Amino acid sequence: MRYAFGDIEVDTTQIRLVKDGVLVECEPKVFTLLVYFCQHPEKAISRAELVEKVWGGRVVSDAAVNRAVGELRKLIEDNLSSPKWIKTVSKVGYQLTVTPVEVGGQGYQDNKAYLGEVGESCESESSDESSNYHSSVGVNTTEKVTAGRSIFRFSKMTFILFCVFTLLILFQFFPLKGSPDRVEILSRQPVTSLMGSAFNPFYQAKSDTFVFLYKADKESSAKPYIQEGEQEPKALIQDGYYYTDVIYGADGDLYASRLDNLEQRNCEVIRLDPESQISSVLFSCGKRVVTQLDFDEQQRRLIYRSRPSISAPYAVYSFQVDTGRQEQLTHPLQKGNNLGDYYFSLSPDSKRLAVVEYSGEGLDHIKFIDLNDNRVLAKESFIENVHGLLWRSSKGILAANGDGLYEYDVDEHKLVSVERSDQFGRLAHGMGANTTLTERSQLTVNIFAFQKGEKVSALTESSGISRGAVFGHRSNIFAYTANRTGEAEIYIQPENGAGFSSDFIEPIEHLSALSWSADDATLLASVNGALYLFSLADRSWRRVADSFSQIHHAAFSSESVLFSAELAGMWNIWRLSLIDGEVEQLTTQGGYSVQGDEHSIFFTKFNQAGLYQLHLDSGKEFVLIEEFPIAGWRHWQLSQGKIYYLLGKEYREMDLESGTVHLLYKFSGRAPLNCHMAYLNDFFACDQVELSTSNIWQLQLSKS
Repeated sequence: MRYAFGDIEVDTTQIRLVKDGVLVECEPKVFTLLVYFCQHPEKAISRAELVEKVWGGRVVSDAAVNRAVGELRKLIEDNLSSPKWIKTVSKVGYQLTVTPVEVGGQGYQDNKAYLGEVGESCESESSDESSNYHSSVGVNTTEKVTAGRSIFRFSKMTFILFCVFTLLILFQFFPLKGSPDRVEILSRQPVTSLMGSAFNPFYQAKSDTFVFLYKADKESSAKPYIQEGEQEPKALIQDGYYYTDVIYGADGDLYASRLDNLEQRNCEVIRLDPESQISSVLFSCGKRVVTQLDFDEQQRRLIYRSRPSISAPYAVYSFQVDTGRQEQLTHPLQKGNNLGDYYFSLSPDSKRLAVVEYSGEGLDHIKFIDLNDNRVLAKESFIENVHGLLWRSSKGILAANGDGLYEYDVDEHKLVSVERSDQFGRLAHGMGANTTLTERSQLTVNIFAFQKGEKVSALTESSGISRGAVFGHRSNIFAYTANRTGEAEIYIQPENGAGFSSDFIEPIEHLSALSWSADDATLLASVNGALYLFSLADRSWRRVADSFSQIHHAAFSSESVLFSAELAGMWNIWRLSLIDGEVEQLTTQGGYSVQGDEHSIFFTKFNQAGLYQLHLDSGKEFVLIEEFPIAGWRHWQLSQGKIYYLLGKEYREMDLESGTVHLLYKFSGRAPLNCHMAYLNDFFACDQVELSTSNIWQLQLSKS
């Protein structure tokens, strides 16, 4: 079968894709996706349907589908920023916008004009073949061909029935082996019912005791708690630290990781006697590091993740508790903005380590480490954004992310979905056979306006997460992101009028920046590593700077766009002219978040603290705010000759002409996630956590 539309021809027999008469190289999965679109034209097809029909029901994320569609668009679209053939249908999926002509089939001649040159070429090719065939078979060709086809159909059908019958007999006497039974959740019940947040559980069967972290409210620091049998949970220690994990060791002691505060975030690992509640520091685990812990009973060592700096990827290390010997167990890819080996689980026999490695492009990977010599035994595609991993048995690994709970069969290298839900957190062994502990949580974040040091009003009201308000330059119009429909979306709230969704053209996985043009008519967004412009006039998105695929921060500057992009493992600042489309590199020594004008740019760096200024005329660069942290790249704003920025819990204003700094507001409790000054500088808006709750639940699973 051949399908044709526009200058595209799809040959399913020879598995060929031709565009404008030229054979195009195409990955098998992308080709199968295109064929499915051709078979279901002008229909809005959900991602779930594509996963079922194109991926054969195999567990893949929506992001994998989006990437395959993106690759397909690169092959058949003339303008990626404004796709003609495959449109995104908001909240549904994708749609092939035209009904292809089945080349050589019924209706082909009637549609020859529509096919253009490709159609004429195909017709010519078909006519030549037909002519040669007729000359070889003689005058009664039609009758002979018809009879031949009837015999062929009968023979083919007989053969198919014979094969099916044979397979049924084989399956009855020789059933398939190696296919694991699908794991099911048989029941679930809460283990804790505390007001506040209980999370990161760890159960020790020997003492029938489990420990976890708990914080009473959003202003509190997380502390380790213990619950013995049916007794009420109680605090193990009360101090000024913020704890990030707690586990039992084989010796009956507890081990915990903690931060000195949520600003500096100096990390250390301690040993804690649960009886005396006396603690001792074992080692430092880095700065701005949230450390996951596990205990290797065979070699009496802690397994933990760490990184030397915030700009370096995570790796997995070990600490021998008797001798203090430390060893690096994994070696992640040293590439750009890479999270590295960010999650792990120790096998029941302590001989292997399952490690989730961040990819950045495509699905993350799961790799298996032999703990005898730290060799990588295998590496497979996995799921993304893992926040729970548990080696449930010698061959089964449970994994959780925001999309649901999965089980990975180590022997068969198969990943199957257990349940689709966002209610699975950290995973730990439960209190009985085939049980697993996890946490169920709820987070509510809204945007509030502040004026003269007081909270004025809520700018958003939602039970989900609304954050990142960015105001216009001529009005108090603002844009922000929210997940009120279950998926991240960019919303726009005019100063006077009803707010609305911008209906972004693809699912939002990562949103790095929003910025308004000088006339408030266009919104700039850095989404999923690319730049997009939204026109308020026609409410449509289009992509710009197509040649860049690793873009992070971005901001308007007069008739151009400033943005940071990674090339050859280095982040620098670039400028895109919206008039002629020319792109110019502005920095060579690094740059991550940026704002500016025609004369100067202000920016942070990926691996170096400070807020910098670069005079574009002279090329001179100097530090404007030395103490500005690396992780504060989104916590500052240039507006009317002033820099507004968050430093810890303080919101400050720096006058660029005089250099003077004023404190505008000091927050009590936890600092906000983001703040942005309105165009008249008469108020500012910040994201604030209103509700953060979670409790620990136990899942009863079927046997693996």
